[in-house]
Amino acid sequence: MGSRKIPRSFVQELLSQVDIVDIISRYINLKQVGRNFSALCPFHPEKTPSFVVSPEKQIFKCFGCGVGGNAITFVEKYENISFYEAVKRVAEIAGIEVPVSDGEEELEEIEEFGYKAAKFFYSHIGEISDYLAERRIDEKTAEKFLLGYAPKGYGKELGIPVKAAKELGLISRGGKEFFAERLIIPIFSHNGKVIAFAGRVLKGSEEPKYINSPESSLFKKSRTLYGFYQSRDRILKERKVLIVEGYFDVISLHRSGVDFSVAPMGTSLTENHVKIVKRYTQTPLLMFDGDKAGRKAVVRSAGLFLKEGIESLVVPVPEGEDPDSLARKDPELLKNLVNKPVLFLDWLLGLSKELNESELKELLEQSAPFLVQLRISNPFLYNDYLSKLRAEFGIEEEWLKLHSPLVGKREGEKEETLPVPPYEKVFLKTVVEKGELPPIDLSPNIFLSKEVAKVYTFIKEVGERDLFTIQAEYPEVAPLLSEIVLMDTTEEEEKAALCRVLKKELERRLRKEKDLHDKVELKKAIIRLSRGEIDAVKTLKV
Repeated sequence: MGSRKIPRSFVQELLSQVDIVDIISRYINLKQVGRNFSALCPFHPEKTPSFVVSPEKQIFKCFGCGVGGNAITFVEKYENISFYEAVKRVAEIAGIEVPVSDGEEELEEIEEFGYKAAKFFYSHIGEISDYLAERRIDEKTAEKFLLGYAPKGYGKELGIPVKAAKELGLISRGGKEFFAERLIIPIFSHNGKVIAFAGRVLKGSEEPKYINSPESSLFKKSRTLYGFYQSRDRILKERKVLIVEGYFDVISLHRSGVDFSVAPMGTSLTENHVKIVKRYTQTPLLMFDGDKAGRKAVVRSAGLFLKEGIESLVVPVPEGEDPDSLARKDPELLKNLVNKPVLFLDWLLGLSKELNESELKELLEQSAPFLVQLRISNPFLYNDYLSKLRAEFGIEEEWLKLHSPLVGKREGEKEETLPVPPYEKVFLKTVVEKGELPPIDLSPNIFLSKEVAKVYTFIKEVGERDLFTIQAEYPEVAPLLSEIVLMDTTEEEEKAALCRVLKKELERRLRKEKDLHDKVELKKAIIRLSRGEIDAVKTLKV
């Protein structure tokens, strides 16, 4: 299968034709302030606007959380979609056609065949009407999720190529019908394309209850949340995400009006899922089964969010119930519980009163590794947790560390992100905006910021300083580029920044130089640069 790529030239052309104010104002309310526009940042909570959009430079920047970039970057981050999908979304808004490669056409064809198959199965929904009625799934909800039934012999009736059917998991590599006589649940990508299927066994069968399409070039379980597409509008509007365990939990909750619920793909929540949810909310809701396994799932899932510095809210489910059963039996109670979630730690403390000593010990030991990781991701929340655990259970930090065997490894693996030095920002601004490379060659190793080193090397080697081109090549540097072009600098500051960078380069060369005469020349030049004399390097022959 081909990968999804868009020519850099098209990205440049697209960014040159769209108006960033028009794009962003479709998502948030912008207020004009002088030549720029401002708003409350959609990517972090704030009371005073620090989010700025520059129509002149076609960029945005939040001076609160640091996020920034162009129109494509904004859509990518706001909707939490891939760069490719963001380019397509911006192009769609602008009415510009996106060029596609042969591999891309093939992937899009498979998605179209996926939808065609889903509609075929949906057309046979009458054969499972009694089952759906028993589960209180009405016609509107069934249509919303395109639920259906796979009759025997569907492989020939679908009318799609064998290659596409295999890629979608509808038939096995050996040609066997994978989902025959099962209830069919199409799996939508977050962008609304049918990329896989799940099949639920009906009554009277000894086969596995659920089976899923195998992973493919389109379908990755760890990156897909079931129900996200159907919940997308509500999630974007209200910044709320309710995470449950299964397909029918999501379906029943939507039928009951809780239409911001999603579920992992038949597996436990993963770090990728957490990163997706984190983009949309800082207060995720967890609602799992009301039994021992459900409690463990809450602790594990909350722990993954704690690792990211986020405290989850828990929607407690009565013992012996699950979101699906509760939605069918008592939808009003369900809504009341969803509207009154409790902080994870409060839930944990409350639960401790219902457990015996052995169960409590097991739950606390399960929580310990995640709580210690919180010390790195959110020290303030960690201190609050530790204080409450100490008061309630007499737990000290050493106890948490003792029951966190992976903490040392996790901390060792975590790479500290250092702030970009101000003088490096000013230097890069000068290079990007004025196109003035230093009078001598610089090693990228002299920069403390990897992003600055990356952009400088690109400009030096490719000879291209166009902002759109750089961002298309390195999307991750968009926040930095947005910040530097919005900076106001004086000639004196630019000269001082250049002198400091040049001085670091000469100091690097001095450490490696063995010739005494050349060492002397380098030292003289370094002293002159310290006084702001840029000419010191122009006659340097070392």
